[in-house]
Amino acid sequence: MRLDEHARYRPLSGARTMSGNWRVSLPENLAEAAIDAIYPQALLHQEQSASETLRIVTFDEMVGRQRGRYRVAGELGAAGRERAREVLCGRCVRTPVWAGGTAEERDIPCPEPCSVMVALAREAALWQEDPPPVASPDSTVPFADFSTPGNEVREAYLARTPAEVPGG
Repeated sequence: MRLDEHARYRPLSGARTMSGNWRVSLPENLAEAAIDAIYPQALLHQEQSASETLRIVTFDEMVGRQRGRYRVAGELGAAGRERAREVLCGRCVRTPVWAGGTAEERDIPCPEPCSVMVALAREAALWQEDPPPVASPDSTVPFADFSTPGNEVREAYLARTPAEVPGG
């Protein structure tokens, strides 16, 4: 469950890259434990969302706690944050309620930006002044290796970044 179909480590437990075609047969009383092993805290977050007790941590709160190399993530502008959310969170089974989204009853709410999002925001903040060129996606590049050309998420982010208008 921690590797994708290309045998790459899946740092985002909710990533839609889990290998398919597997089955698990369990007694019903162990089904919740199996779901929790695959998607940690998913059932708890669903329950808390339904009872309106889910604690939401915004992007600003999350990056405000960052120190060292991840502090720069807070410098990513609003448009960059939205782009990062679109390209990363769209690859996850969770619904980013931390970004103002609404989770339906069967959705898995995501109450705060994950460490993978903070890592992407860090790289994207560094690209604001001088974005690297877009490269072709390379499935051999690890999922969260955003500093390496060919990373699928990096390339999707860069492809959505508007080009600077000369003299603008």
